Amino acid sequence: MVQKPFSSNRDKRHYDTFELLHFDICGPMEENSLGGSKYLLLIVDEASGCMKGFCLRAKSESEDCIKTIKTYIMKVQTQFGKKVKFVRHDGAHEFATNSLKAFYEDEGIEQQTTHAASRQAGQVFLG
Repeated sequence: MVQKPFSSNRDKRHYDTFELLHFDICGPMEENSLGGSKYLLLIVDEASGCMKGFCLRAKSESEDCIKTIKTYIMKVQTQFGKKVKFVRHDGAHEFATNSLKAFYEDEGIEQQTTHAASRQAGQVFLG
């Protein structure tokens, strides 16, 4: 049985800029960055496709990851006057911390989890 191709529609709903952010951690990279980082935290805006990358020395640097996500969301909300309403990720433990859950709840942000191996579930494939 042949699998049908995924729909070309990324999402049935249209999102405003910065309304839905996707998170993923890429790595380890074959070569370290000049600063010694092996991993990259990637944040992608669903509406614009705008990507922002942040270097991490180790995947276990979850505190740096948490701080970076919180800071990025607050900057979007203050500098651009945009409300982040949804965040979507593959459920990796770096994104499922109690600290981030509490932050999302305080900010009124809905956390959505996709299946790590599914291109269609995440719509924006980062892996």
